[in-house]
Amino acid sequence: MFHIDHYAISVKDLNASMEFYQALEFGVIKKYQAEDGSLSIVHMKNEDFILELFAYKNCKDIPETSRSLTEDLPIAGSKHFGLYVKDLKEAADYLLEKKLIEKEPEIKTGRLGRSYFFISDPNGILVEIIEGEGR
Repeated sequence: MFHIDHYAISVKDLNASMEFYQALEFGVIKKYQAEDGSLSIVHMKNEDFILELFAYKNCKDIPETSRSLTEDLPIAGSKHFGLYVKDLKEAADYLLEKKLIEKEPEIKTGRLGRSYFFISDPNGILVEIIEGEGR
């Protein structure tokens, strides 16, 4: 009955965020712009996953605790979203080539047995890149 529809994030620089997520194979499907310029909303889609970007004119920075998993996970609330890939090394090479990361990421194996690494978007929002076949 229930299925994932979208995940929403607030961003400071809409263009930088759109470029970042386009490099992660999201395409723009809808846009909204408030008449007074106070808010822009963009829906980006990767297969059946929609990412909703909110860009407020006076957006505040992400809290420092949200930039680190060790500090953020013990705090209640939304944490990150994950994108699966078939080969983490290939994904890391791609991200380095596209300059979305500056150095080779540390690949870890999670407590549930899947290999992963994290990257940050232009706003400091964590994105998990996880190896597997997806759903």
